[in-house]
Amino acid sequence: MSSLTKIVRAALPALAVLAFGAGAASAQDCCPKALVDAANKEGKLVLYTALLLDSEQIVMKEFNKKFPGVKVDIVRAPGARLFTRIETEAAAGKLGADVIDLTDLGLAKRIENVFADYAPPNADQWQKETMISPKLWPRTVHVYALAYNVALLNNPPKSWKDMTNPAYKGKMGLVIAGSGGTTWTKAMFQRQVLGEDYWKAVAAVEPRLYESNGPLATAVVSGEVQVAMLLVNATLPLKQDGAPIEVVYPTEGLPTTPGAAGITKTAANPNAAKLFLNWFLSLEGQNAMVGKLGFVSLLKGANVPPGAPKDIKLWIPNKTEYEQLRDKWIADWNVVYKYRQ
Repeated sequence: MSSLTKIVRAALPALAVLAFGAGAASAQDCCPKALVDAANKEGKLVLYTALLLDSEQIVMKEFNKKFPGVKVDIVRAPGARLFTRIETEAAAGKLGADVIDLTDLGLAKRIENVFADYAPPNADQWQKETMISPKLWPRTVHVYALAYNVALLNNPPKSWKDMTNPAYKGKMGLVIAGSGGTTWTKAMFQRQVLGEDYWKAVAAVEPRLYESNGPLATAVVSGEVQVAMLLVNATLPLKQDGAPIEVVYPTEGLPTTPGAAGITKTAANPNAAKLFLNWFLSLEGQNAMVGKLGFVSLLKGANVPPGAPKDIKLWIPNKTEYEQLRDKWIADWNVVYKYRQ
């Protein structure tokens, strides 16, 4: 699939264009036999991830098709909660992860010291402008869009502005801004791009608040809510399984959150960890993430999500503002939406 994706960065006045599809130079072999043998000898790795558990399980099947000798133990929690666990374990000298994948770049930067030096064999094929450390790589690039229950809603939204429609009162769901990096990106996008009054306009529709995208996606399918602000990787797998849910790519742009994945200095299974990241950061691994979950990829030559428009307008926040504004703006969001932790 050959296409173009527009990348809008908060700090840049112009659009940068990122090429996807055919034309990428061939990468080095991600997974040489010596590495595979060493990983098989270790036999496992422990992954700490902020990605939805269902999503990780889907792509782990693709990894294990290639490398059945490496079992992946998944420890999943929302980004802020996972960060607290990592900080606590690291301070006690008991960090249990071999690989960590966080969605909040600001929080990942705060614990940069727990990660080992690492770069994949195809490092020169990656767009690196959004990376916050040479140790941490965007294995996942989450995209926030809209979703609705096709069996229940006959006036689906087309834009973020449509989510202020009074007709959606009591029918809408969204995830709290402080849940993790993706929800903070969404909140930041809405305030900076859609205007300071946007939060208040949505709050007036009295949306139901959820702690994570997984339960919200389930709520859309069950009819607990009919429309939602939802990650594509929470929506697309359900749609592909036949659930009555549809993805909408808003016209104003998509809040986009590159992840930060790396190998810990204390990894008990360093070879399995390196094999894991090498494969997921390869073109094959990235296309699995895109095709199965609806992620986008910052790797040259990667596909675009199935069903997405030919031009996807991605909004990636300024890295400095992303970290500096986080706590204050999330506190503001909590007040507007009357959310108490």
